[in-house]
Amino acid sequence: MSEVLVRLRPIVHATPTPTGLHVRGWRSSFTLDGGTGLWTIWERLAGPLADGVPPDRLTVPEHAPPAVARALDLLIGQLHEHDMLVEVPADWGGDAPPADIASWLDSVAPAPLEAWRRLRSATVAVTGEDALAGHARRALVAAGLRVAPGRRGPGLLLVAGGHAVAAGCAADVGFVVAPGTLADVAADAAAVAERLAGAPGGPPEVLAALVGSAAAHRLVCAVGGLPDPSTEVVDMWSDVPPTGPPHQAVLVARVDPLHAEYHPWLSAVRPREPNGTLLDVLGDRELGPVPTPRPRDLPQLPVKLAAAGDAVGFGTTERAARLDALLRAARALAPDGVVLGADRVHALGLALRTAVRRLGGAPVAEEEWSGDPTARRWWKAVVLRFALPAEVEVTRLGPHVVRAVVRADGEELSWSVEARAADAVAFAAMAAAGRAQAGVRETVVLCGAAPFAEPDGAAAPWTNRDWHWPYGLRDGEEALQEDLRALAAEVKPVPLGPVLDAAGLVAFAVAEDGR
Repeated sequence: MSEVLVRLRPIVHATPTPTGLHVRGWRSSFTLDGGTGLWTIWERLAGPLADGVPPDRLTVPEHAPPAVARALDLLIGQLHEHDMLVEVPADWGGDAPPADIASWLDSVAPAPLEAWRRLRSATVAVTGEDALAGHARRALVAAGLRVAPGRRGPGLLLVAGGHAVAAGCAADVGFVVAPGTLADVAADAAAVAERLAGAPGGPPEVLAALVGSAAAHRLVCAVGGLPDPSTEVVDMWSDVPPTGPPHQAVLVARVDPLHAEYHPWLSAVRPREPNGTLLDVLGDRELGPVPTPRPRDLPQLPVKLAAAGDAVGFGTTERAARLDALLRAARALAPDGVVLGADRVHALGLALRTAVRRLGGAPVAEEEWSGDPTARRWWKAVVLRFALPAEVEVTRLGPHVVRAVVRADGEELSWSVEARAADAVAFAAMAAAGRAQAGVRETVVLCGAAPFAEPDGAAAPWTNRDWHWPYGLRDGEEALQEDLRALAAEVKPVPLGPVLDAAGLVAFAVAEDGR
């Protein structure tokens, strides 16, 4: 008798379609078209696979009709490709897991027998407060692990071998940090608790049950060699592959209403490479070090505005304004005298522009930019819509480098440096209009180095650059930066520390001395 059987994972389900069938599993799904006969073939294949078949029997029968053989071969291949089949022991022996645990392992474990052996050999030390620790112990025992006699202590700490998980609960919020070493999870737990700043007092029973059980779940998965539960959430952050979310995923649970979600945590003790978007990570509403940028009640015409704390951002779209606000708020976390950008291209572009902003040059005639629809639109916003007594000074600093400065009553409102006079005026005028619209006092700087998202309909045949400006302007940024380097003093990259570096921010130091 075979020592192992190949089973269809219990979590896999199929549905007939008008032209075939759709099969879905834990992490993926597939659809096959080929006629209603595919469903009959599936039923004949899935029946034996639900109970398990020896590996050498999972083949296409030798005398199957060609159409059936092709369908079976395709089905079996797709099941393998989408990890919907698993090898399980034909006989678990005397230490078989309970039926519900066996079904769970068969559904998610790469190797259920090996995972079960790891769980059965582990002993978990539980340190924590009564409510959290009690729920964690019950969940661990139910999963088949031995639990050492408990100790009292703040929060909740679970340790088994080289794996540890930490959690905490206030009166209104609880959390579970990602598994790791004892020192790392303890440091992350302390920092997360400080960031969440929950209400004083013990947690209600329902919150303690949720957090304690979730902590046990994460430890069980770590000990058993199973994917962390956070990897099940593959659509929470933009463009994240099914291998899991970026950075350390922390479960945050709240009472009113009761809910729990994984959030990205920029860990100072175990940072990762940048993964995800600044808006989603740096400005996460629960754990981001920068307030989440939102439009709030700010006016949205003609410039889009967003606020992150006290910092106001400006853009032609809501997303651009939110990113700009996020970066302006993040300056408070960065060293003095550095220029921050959303990525290296953005940061370097801003730094080089800052380095040349006070250089002398040749005046540019108004006719060179006034016929451009975008520049004209934003300049009219300054002098007509907001009725500012403004003037714009446009200067050519190099063959393809133009500076625009907007002033009113001797005060510098905004400035920009771009390759074309029209773009320089458009950015400076939009910044001046946004400044007046938001009621801020500092000089506002915007530029074409920012990573503008592709707008809907950008490729439509009836659109041109004016429809979606400044999208597409960054395509010429590399050439502009080469011209800026020829004029500017050297700018130097500056490390921002594990948190901001892991978020994806980039900084350069600038000597604004001109030459």
